[in-house]
Amino acid sequence: MKIKLTLDEKYREMVEDIRSVNNPNCSYYMDNYTEKIEALTRSWFDSADIYEYQVKVIERIHSADEVQFIEYNYKWRLKSDKFRKRYIGIDILGGVLFFKQPEAANNIKKSEFKKLLEGTGLPFEAFEGVDIDD
Repeated sequence: MKIKLTLDEKYREMVEDIRSVNNPNCSYYMDNYTEKIEALTRSWFDSADIYEYQVKVIERIHSADEVQFIEYNYKWRLKSDKFRKRYIGIDILGGVLFFKQPEAANNIKKSEFKKLLEGTGLPFEAFEGVDIDD
C-alpha cells in the first residue's frame, strides 16, 4: 500500500530533512521541529501518549512514497508590535490596507502575498503569516 501525504507548505523543510537520511533520529527531529511535529501528531492521532505518536509521525513522513505540499491561506501581519495596525487587508482596487483586528484582514496565500507586495517597497521579511484560527 502506497503512503501519500498532503501537507502544508510550512512543513516542507522538516519533511525534506527527515526524508534525506536512511534512518531518522527521532529525538533529533523532536528537538529541532517540536512545534511542527506536535501539530501533526495532534492532527493525525488521538492519544495521551504524545511521544509514542511523535515517533510514528516521523516514521510516516520518512516512509511516505509521495509527499505533496499545498499552500494555505494565512492572515499576514507586520512582525513588529510597535505598529497598532499591523494586519494586512486588500481593498477593492488591490491596494494594501492595515487593520488593528485580525478578523478584518484578508486570508492570503504566501505566493499571492509576495505578489501583492511587489512595487510597494515593503519587504516580505517584515511580515509573518499566522494561522487563520489565531
